[in-house]
Amino acid sequence: MKKLSNCYVFLFDGYSDWEPALAMYGLGSFTDTNIVTFSFTGEPVTSGGQLKIQPRASLDEALKADIDLLILPGGAAMENDSNAAIIPLVKQLLAQQKTVAAICGATVLLGQHGFLDNIAHTSNHPEVLKQQAPAYKGAGKYLDEPAVADKQIITASGTAMTAFAKAIYQHFNLLEIEPLKFWFGFFDHSAVLPEMLSAAPFHFFYQRYETNYAGMLSLVRTAIKDVYREAINAGLEICGAPEWHYRNFDGKPDTVFTLDIGLPVTAVQTVTAPWQCETLPAFNCVSMQHKGPWEQLITTYGQLFTGIGILGMEVTGYTREQYLRYNFEQPAQNITNIQIGLR
Repeated sequence: MKKLSNCYVFLFDGYSDWEPALAMYGLGSFTDTNIVTFSFTGEPVTSGGQLKIQPRASLDEALKADIDLLILPGGAAMENDSNAAIIPLVKQLLAQQKTVAAICGATVLLGQHGFLDNIAHTSNHPEVLKQQAPAYKGAGKYLDEPAVADKQIITASGTAMTAFAKAIYQHFNLLEIEPLKFWFGFFDHSAVLPEMLSAAPFHFFYQRYETNYAGMLSLVRTAIKDVYREAINAGLEICGAPEWHYRNFDGKPDTVFTLDIGLPVTAVQTVTAPWQCETLPAFNCVSMQHKGPWEQLITTYGQLFTGIGILGMEVTGYTREQYLRYNFEQPAQNITNIQIGLR
């Protein structure tokens, strides 16, 4: 695993403050990485968004520091070569096999000084990069991707803040850290995401059980057959996949909890006991799809509850599982939507 103890972030007047922000927040909040901001002189700078920032260090101090990752944000000064004085630090770090991550205009600076000529990379656009960096000779290595990591250099376009952060996290294997993985999932739309949502009301036909863990297992593949049969006999129109709703289930073998097993239907109508048919109200929850065998649901639940704890949210004790696809012969094909109620 690549070491990431010290991350230095270069700041200058007019730098694009949003570009390194997501990467910095993840590193600062979920890892023990020491993040040091620095400017040429160590004096305050004003970002493009008019944030007045007091850096922690100067370039001279950075040249003497033990740096594992250098983050270079974009900005006009990067594109017009006004920040060329940062190049000696870039050369020094790459010679030490350390990592340099450049986004937007910072890729222009690297292109102008030959760092992109022999590695896969990206920027805002290949033609724009050629125009802004006349000395650039790496067009054959350009990839039309939001972010690219090759060897010790990470590059990204200015609109790819999320992909830039992900490339940094992946480069240092940081997405193995569950709290970081959960938090970043809210931004990473290429992944299976947890979502914060208010589930809409719907009509539900079901039977309620008071049971423990062993009793619950005896209901698998049996109770839902009764639900389908009774729904059809009652003339109800089924409009969704089977659902199990849990109240106060803690996973312990002997704890008795409430379990509703049923189906979404198009309308509420009077039914005979033990069956119930009602409109369930809107439901605030964190939701995530689990793909694979039900035996592995505990892993997805673990990720969700870890994230809920990190974010300081309070659960209600009411959880829904929606079985969007299930296959007992090929359980790897299962898709289960989990919704954990939040106050």
